[in-house]
Amino acid sequence: MAKGFNSLLERFLVFITVTSFMLVTASLAAPLFNEPAIGKIIINWVTYIVIGVSGLIFLLIQQIFAHEKIKNYLHIVVVIFYEIITVVICGLTGQMNLPYALIPFLLVEYVLEYVINNAFLYHDIFIEECGNMEGKDLEAHLFHNNLSAIDFGAKEKVGSSLLTVLPVALFLFIFIELRTGHKISLFALTFILLFYISIFFNFFILGLYKNDVFFGFLGFRNYISDKRRLFRSVFVILGAACIFGSVLASDNALVKIRIKERTVPISVEQGMLVAPYEPMEFSNPAIDFAKAFPERKRIIPEWFWDLIFGIIKWGAVGALTIGVLTFLIKPFFSAHWKQFWKEGRLLKFLRHIISELRQFLRFAFTRTAADTPYATVQSKKFGEDIKAFLKKAGRSKEKNAEIDRLTKLFMKLIDWGESHEIKYVQTLAPAEYTALFKNEKADLAGQLFEKALYDKNILTSEEEKTFIDSIKEIICG
Repeated sequence: MAKGFNSLLERFLVFITVTSFMLVTASLAAPLFNEPAIGKIIINWVTYIVIGVSGLIFLLIQQIFAHEKIKNYLHIVVVIFYEIITVVICGLTGQMNLPYALIPFLLVEYVLEYVINNAFLYHDIFIEECGNMEGKDLEAHLFHNNLSAIDFGAKEKVGSSLLTVLPVALFLFIFIELRTGHKISLFALTFILLFYISIFFNFFILGLYKNDVFFGFLGFRNYISDKRRLFRSVFVILGAACIFGSVLASDNALVKIRIKERTVPISVEQGMLVAPYEPMEFSNPAIDFAKAFPERKRIIPEWFWDLIFGIIKWGAVGALTIGVLTFLIKPFFSAHWKQFWKEGRLLKFLRHIISELRQFLRFAFTRTAADTPYATVQSKKFGEDIKAFLKKAGRSKEKNAEIDRLTKLFMKLIDWGESHEIKYVQTLAPAEYTALFKNEKADLAGQLFEKALYDKNILTSEEEKTFIDSIKEIICG
C-alpha cells in the first residue's frame, strides 16, 4: 500500500467525490419521488446517512480486497449481501419505502468508487515497484518491466473518463431541476460545491501521477521537491477559478447567457370531427364446437403431464437457487479467508490505516514535511564516505554488493532523520547516529550495519531481512 499523506488524501478524495455526488443526486431526486400527501417517502434523512456511511464502508472493503488481491467477482457478492442487509435493516426500523431508492443508489455508489479508486490503487502498485529506484536503474527497470506503468495508464483513462462524465451529468440534472421549477436546498448546494472542488483535485492529482510515470521512464524520482508549496498553489488556482466563475454567473456578468422559451403563434384553430361510434352487427351462424370437434380419449392422463412439468420447473428453480447461494456463500469459506480471519489481518489493516492517519496529521501540522525527498546532502556525504572506505578495504564483490544495498537503505534512514530534526554528523558512527532515534529498531539497524561494514563475512539472510524491516518500519511509521 502507499504510505502516509498521499494514500490517505487519495482515498479521502474518492470518498468525497462519490459520496457528495450521490447525496446531491438523492437530494435533487427527492421532490420527484416523494409524495408527502399520501405518506410515500422514498428518500429522507436516513437515506443520506446510509449513503454517507456506506461510502466509507465500500472504500474500506475495496482497500482490503486490493491488498488481499481478491478476484473481481467477489465485489458482486459483497454488494448483493450489503443490499440484503440494508433491506433487512430498513424493514426492522419500519422504513419500508427506502429500499426502492437505496438499492440502486448503493449499487451505483460502489461501482463509482471502484472505478475511480482503481486508478489510485494501480499508482500505488507503480510506486511500490519503482519507488526505491532512480537514474539508470529506474530507467532500465521500466524499459524491461513496464507493466505497472501500462496498467496505471489504462485505469487512469477509465477513471478520468468517469470524472469527466459525472460533472456534466450532475450539471444537466441541476439544469433540469431548475427549469422544472424545483428549488435546490442549502444541503444540496453544499455538496454540489464540495463535489466540483473534489473533481478539480482528482484531476490535479491524477495529472501529477501521470507525470510520475513519464519522468520515471526518464530515470527521475521525486521530481517535486516541495509538495506543500504545490498543495498551496492548488488552492490558489481553485480560488481564482471560483472567483472567475462567480463573475460569469452573477447578474452583472460580462458574458450573459439567457435562455428564453420560444412561443409559436397559432393563427388558425383546427379541430377534428369525430364521427359517433356505431357498433357493427355481424350475423355469423352459431357453431356447435362439441359436434365439430369431438373430444378424444387421452392415452396419458393430464395429471401426469402436470407432474412432469412441475418437476422440471421446480427442479430448475431449485438448481438456480442452490447455484446463487453457492456463488454468494462459498467464497467466504475459502482457505484464503479462513487464513485471513485466523491471522487477524483485518485488525492489522485497520492499524495500518490509523498509522497513515497519523502520518497525514503530522504532514499537515508540522513545519517539516514527513515525505521530504531522499538524497539529502548529509546522506550523499555518507554514501561517498562508505564508497571511499570500501575502496581502501578491498573487500570481495559479494561484500561490496551487500554494503551497497545496505548503504542505500541507511541513506534513506538519514534522509528520514533529517526531515524529523535528527541531524546526521559525519563524525558519528552508524550505531551512534541511530542511537539518537531512541528507538529499538533504529539501534538494531545501526548495529547490523556496523557488523556488515567491519565484518568480512556476509550477513545472514535473516539478519539482512531484519535490517531492511527495521528501516522500513521506522520510515513508514
